Amino acid sequence: MRAELGVVEAAGPPRALGRAHGEAARSLIARGLDAWFAAVGRETKMDGRVYVESFLNATDFTKAIGSFTPALLDEVRGIAEGAAQPFATIFAYQLIDEEWAYRAGVVRAGRVRGEACSAAAVLRGDGTAVLGQNMDLPSYYDGTQILLRTRPADSPAVMVFTPAGIIGTTGLNERGVGVCVNTLGRLRHRPTGLPVAFVMRGALAQGTARDAASLVKTVPHATGQNYLLADRERVEDYECSAGGAVEVPAAGAQIAHTNHALMSTDVDPLADLERGSTTVQRLASLRDSLGELGDRVAAPDVMRALSDRGAPVCVSRGGEWITLGSVVMELTAEPALHVALGPPAETPYAKLNF
Repeated sequence: MRAELGVVEAAGPPRALGRAHGEAARSLIARGLDAWFAAVGRETKMDGRVYVESFLNATDFTKAIGSFTPALLDEVRGIAEGAAQPFATIFAYQLIDEEWAYRAGVVRAGRVRGEACSAAAVLRGDGTAVLGQNMDLPSYYDGTQILLRTRPADSPAVMVFTPAGIIGTTGLNERGVGVCVNTLGRLRHRPTGLPVAFVMRGALAQGTARDAASLVKTVPHATGQNYLLADRERVEDYECSAGGAVEVPAAGAQIAHTNHALMSTDVDPLADLERGSTTVQRLASLRDSLGELGDRVAAPDVMRALSDRGAPVCVSRGGEWITLGSVVMELTAEPALHVALGPPAETPYAKLNF
């Protein structure tokens, strides 16, 4: 656990972006990989490098990445070079949700990992929007969190919250487009298509939420995932799976989402949520916290909703899962990102601007 959020700055063409990320966060990346390999080894009884080879041999995500987000593959190559790690290892490390799906098959687990993120968005009455989420991930990522600020050569600058070595989990671009994600482990996945991290960063390369939504609706999805997209003018939500994208309508000015599908019926018949899943309770908590405020919700209201430990929307340290970080985005003429390093009930938010 670190006391302050490390900020990694990178600018230039994709490979240079990745190389700067890898060099600046080399020790954190090595630490994260060791912890990931240890967790994988406990579950699969496989050596980490052997497991990566098995995972990548059983899947083929590079075709979709090459078709829709080729620059991001170059960025990953740069991360591997800067971190002095094998490309295969760093590439596999990007594929958080896809690796969970594969691992469940290896260990023949009938239940999917479902406790991963709570999100909400509000289109405010003053012509702005607020978007936020808790990024819930396995505790082995704790201590490797960074805020990655990139200025690509040919697309908007972005700020993303992420474990070091990964191109991003959730974030905001300088034009005020925000993207939040929630795993939908019961929806169908496949060993091809565009992985979540690449969909998310591809959406952040767009100039408007409408364009981000167009990408999300167009690409072939590898994994069940909810994408909550917003800018000052619109909020859109899509549940995506191997079967495509299904829009989730807003409830008035608001949309909230956790880890169960609200609209999509593209369910994997062999998958079930983890025992003790809190996804229904967390969704109810968000709706209860924000619902009466309608289009008057402000950033502090979303922060309070995301800090609730009752459901728990905010997952404290001490278990297999943790709220690794929390982000709240103010989508205004000068967009801002508030970031809490770890569970927001225990960690203050820091505000960052472009």
